[in-house]
Amino acid sequence: MNVLFLIHRYPDSGLAVGGSERFVQEIAGRLVAEGHRATVYTSDVQAMEGFWRRGSDRLADGVNRGSDGVDVHRFKARVLPGHGAICRLLDLVPWSPVGLTMAPPGLVLPGLWQAVRAAAGFDLVHASAYPSLIYLGAVAARRSGARLVAMPCTHASSAGRRRYFLGRRMVDLYRQAAVAIALTEGERHLLVTAGVAPGRVYVTGAGVDPQAAAGADGLRFRQRHGLPANAPIVAFIGHKTPGKGVLHLLAAAPRLLTGRPALIMAMVGETTPEFTGCYQALPPPVKDHVLSLRLSEAEKHDLLAACSLLALPSQDDSFGIVLLEAWLHGRPVVGARAGGIPEVIADGHSGLLVPFGDSAALADAITSLLDHPDRAAQMGAAGRAATLQRWTWDAVYRRVVTAYEHGVAA
Repeated sequence: MNVLFLIHRYPDSGLAVGGSERFVQEIAGRLVAEGHRATVYTSDVQAMEGFWRRGSDRLADGVNRGSDGVDVHRFKARVLPGHGAICRLLDLVPWSPVGLTMAPPGLVLPGLWQAVRAAAGFDLVHASAYPSLIYLGAVAARRSGARLVAMPCTHASSAGRRRYFLGRRMVDLYRQAAVAIALTEGERHLLVTAGVAPGRVYVTGAGVDPQAAAGADGLRFRQRHGLPANAPIVAFIGHKTPGKGVLHLLAAAPRLLTGRPALIMAMVGETTPEFTGCYQALPPPVKDHVLSLRLSEAEKHDLLAACSLLALPSQDDSFGIVLLEAWLHGRPVVGARAGGIPEVIADGHSGLLVPFGDSAALADAITSLLDHPDRAAQMGAAGRAATLQRWTWDAVYRRVVTAYEHGVAA
């Protein structure tokens, strides 16, 4: 097979990346290892803010072949004057070449737009995560005579999200696809209910590499950040947006610190103005216990080896790979009852679920795990067992290849 992937970012190895980006990296690399061809069309953006903020760090544009044999084409992202407002307005244009291509966050990639119109020789086009990329994937598939694989990463937990992922124009694209990849059964149900043929929707889940946890050193993380060896650590890992629930975790901090003067909250990921504002507004006694960090993949696993638990109180995750990463280290997790997370966390067995936006319930769940370490350890062990059984990248890859083979044959 010769597969073209469209993804918004494809960071260099060693950098922590998001779930859809990791998915593409893992599948593309495994395809090449099995003798297939894989090409990635992506941006030169390193941090997500680079799509709407000038002066952000960029990777070198152009074409290069990674150490895994994947051909990566990086296209320069442009930032428009008044970028956000313009993209929100253009999103309302009913003509898909404008309305979908410019849908927020506004992936303005003229080079990519030209490349998909010149696409040739591919068997499959795997387009992921954003309306603009799935639309451009449909263009590339049509121009190349290839089959479209749509992976929307749907997390339609609000009316706005449903419009974004399940609006009429998007559903029309999913119906055009030979295959739609869903990460959970709940996402499959959303797509089928929207009108996608059930036989075209494949549930693959997402995964982790068990070897990623090998060599992780929790004491190294503590020493690097000057933390006591016995201080409990609550970790958050993800883009620090309101939809990820990180602001609710900040709001829970004063309650969590009551009676726990040694507690540390380590919040890892790309920052946002909303997070920065709330973080800076914390009272000094609370702020002193909250670390705002950016970590490499190796450093992230050091944190997971060091922490007492991971909190991901998000409504914006269609799966939540970081939950699996925490379980690799035997750590319990707390998630929100929203998006795809309830299908990943077995409530009361491998972790705890709370309502999205309920800081008091979030604090209570975290407190319960901190106060009952034996129960917390049992949950972490249960999560690890489930991860090794169902959610390794090798297992996910086989499910994806099955979907690809059906797509090619369709």
